[in-house]
Amino acid sequence: MSIDIVALIPTTNINCQQLEQVLTTLLADYGVSQEVTCILTDDAHVHQLNRDFRDKDVPTDVLTFEMHDTVHPSSPLGEIYISIERAQIQAQQACHSLQQEVLLLAIHGTLHLLGFEHETDAGYEKMSAKEKQYLSLFQHPQFKGA
Repeated sequence: MSIDIVALIPTTNINCQQLEQVLTTLLADYGVSQEVTCILTDDAHVHQLNRDFRDKDVPTDVLTFEMHDTVHPSSPLGEIYISIERAQIQAQQACHSLQQEVLLLAIHGTLHLLGFEHETDAGYEKMSAKEKQYLSLFQHPQFKGA
């Protein structure tokens, strides 16, 4: 399994090693061996992707693109695009760190790649519980120094 963190904008306030460790743990728990790429970018880029691929002409915090192909099992699982600008705004609104918000968005995107949804009440509850479970790793000493 490989987690690639690609920063398309300056990310000096983000601990990419910690992000990689949390996502590696999540994917390992689900027995996933495919590659996942997490792209840290800006509102304009995510807005363009949202418009081009989802017909939604607005920026958003995170977009996930599944790439897994059952015919080619070694193909990447997918890509997660995170708007650092949007994450910063949401972190301030939630009164927590940018790091915690980026971790939450990356976990959220990874769960989508694993088939989780939040369109139904049951799906929302299940996905929210998993987000909290993996976000709690952020507080675990094993990940703090990463």
